[in-house]
Amino acid sequence: MKFPIPQSTFYVSHPSRGALLLELLIVTSILAVILSIGSQAVYVSMQSGKTSGESDTAMGLAGEALEQARAVADEKWQNIYDLTRGSQYHFVESNSKWATSTGSELIPLNTGSFTRYVVVQNICRDTTAGVRNVTGITDTDGTATTCTTSTGAFDPSTQKVTVTVSWQGNGSPVTISDYFIRWRNKVCNQTGWTTGGSGTTVKTCPDTNYDTISPEGTIDTAGGTLKLQ
Repeated sequence: MKFPIPQSTFYVSHPSRGALLLELLIVTSILAVILSIGSQAVYVSMQSGKTSGESDTAMGLAGEALEQARAVADEKWQNIYDLTRGSQYHFVESNSKWATSTGSELIPLNTGSFTRYVVVQNICRDTTAGVRNVTGITDTDGTATTCTTSTGAFDPSTQKVTVTVSWQGNGSPVTISDYFIRWRNKVCNQTGWTTGGSGTTVKTCPDTNYDTISPEGTIDTAGGTLKLQ
């Protein structure tokens, strides 16, 4: 009597479709996070480079305006000294030289548009003999000629010139300043002491007649040297 030999049964396991989908979602999420972080890093780097470039451009424009102001002051001190303190100015080319103009100026460049202006302020100096350090702008805004807040004495031969450049973007405005000193004076020969004004009238060359300083003192008009302060 023969009995049938049972055949062995083999089972092959297959991963479920649900597990594959879950793994695919996890991989996709990880890639999305990596791409997001990478794109943000690239954007931040590009913005940082753009802001740095704009700041460099603004600094160059500010230095340029400061040199223009220096050229204007070197030509004639009154070109700077006679400006309204605290008001905004810019410089324009006129007859092959720089001249002042009121208000700010807009400078369009490939990297964007920049706004630039210059402000002139009065300053105070320490009155201590041999010191003469700048103690600050006069009072609180540099528009006065008294030094109540800054102490010291008003110095009409020194002006603080500040240049500000701003632009639309993430960068902060660039501001630089310097002190301009009157180093050259025009010489006028004095020929008489006849009264020529109220005692406070500004006298300019070629006017050769000046008020006396009485009652502060007397001056020997026969000859000698007079130092005006």
